[in-house]
Amino acid sequence: MHQKSEAVFETEKKFRCTEIDKLVDHACSLGFIQTQKNIREHDIYFTDKEHIFIEKRICLRIRQTDSHCEITHKWHSQDTWAFYSKLENNIEIAHENKENAISLIESLWFLKYVEIKKVRDIFKKTQEKYTYNIAIDHIENIWYFIEFEILSPKAIEKDQIKIIFNEFVGHFGGFDLQEESLPYRDIVKQEDKIV
Repeated sequence: MHQKSEAVFETEKKFRCTEIDKLVDHACSLGFIQTQKNIREHDIYFTDKEHIFIEKRICLRIRQTDSHCEITHKWHSQDTWAFYSKLENNIEIAHENKENAISLIESLWFLKYVEIKKVRDIFKKTQEKYTYNIAIDHIENIWYFIEFEILSPKAIEKDQIKIIFNEFVGHFGGFDLQEESLPYRDIVKQEDKIV
């Protein structure tokens, strides 16, 4: 384990979407630039024995792509009018250290919760002190999702984030977006139980 990136505050909402191509065209017309294409992500999520991580929406995850591998911790969510805002810390690790990282996490009494495989495209726009991200995610064996995310160097006041986020998502009001309240890990876990 070697490099630790700077912590950021993440506020996000996700939606199921059937009009991906039209939404992408619209995002590009608004100045969003595609920064990642067809990135294959393999996520392993962990929880504690009491499942407080699940209840409080705390994230402990290892994510691997072709180009990088990292451990992510996101503290419990602050539910801000259905927007989820949290402090995010990422620590990059070498691909060859992934199994060691899994062993370390499990030795601290955390349990594997679920694994998720997805393909992701990311569109980004930076304006003033905020970074606006639109992630187009195809979760293996499930569906397509759009994740709207604002990254900021510090937490945004509740009233302010509500205005900023509603304005952000409001630009995409005509694309048959169906809001999804659960994190991907819980969506996939539910599907695993059904199958």
